[in-house]
Amino acid sequence: MLVMNDSLGRKLIFERWEFWVGLLVLVVGVFFLKNYFEWVGNQAVVRMQGMLAQEEWQRMQLESGALEAAYRADAYGGATPEETLRLFVEALEKEDYVLASKYFVVEKQNEILKQLQTSDVLNDYLKILASSKKGFPYQNKKQYEILFYDSNGKQIHIEQFVLNEFTGKWKILE
Repeated sequence: MLVMNDSLGRKLIFERWEFWVGLLVLVVGVFFLKNYFEWVGNQAVVRMQGMLAQEEWQRMQLESGALEAAYRADAYGGATPEETLRLFVEALEKEDYVLASKYFVVEKQNEILKQLQTSDVLNDYLKILASSKKGFPYQNKKQYEILFYDSNGKQIHIEQFVLNEFTGKWKILE
């Protein structure tokens, strides 16, 4: 094998074992540092996602607590779904839309109030609610449906109710 030397008789850098060991250490070090910094970056993303999830969980807990408090304080509704329906119809007939909206579940009361205040079909709705009807309890005894029928016996409407377990009052769900 031909060994190349410089003018002083030393081996060239590419022929020295220290060069190759150093190059190997450098390549392994670069590979390690690349993966390490990638891992650190991923950990930062995971920590940020964890913090965001924790904040969302806390927000949901506060919202849930506020919603539970609203349900505990909600005294509107009847002891039966039929009574809630009767109270709701009476409020609509008096054009007391604020009261009528209170017979809905707490989450929907504001939305329903806006709909009632701007609706031009309330007379038709009242006619439907006065039509022939039949109620059906769910197996869990916490939900109930009232189906409304026209004079031909064809189903034309449905109202769904849910029991407010904190007050024992029935609320309109849909």
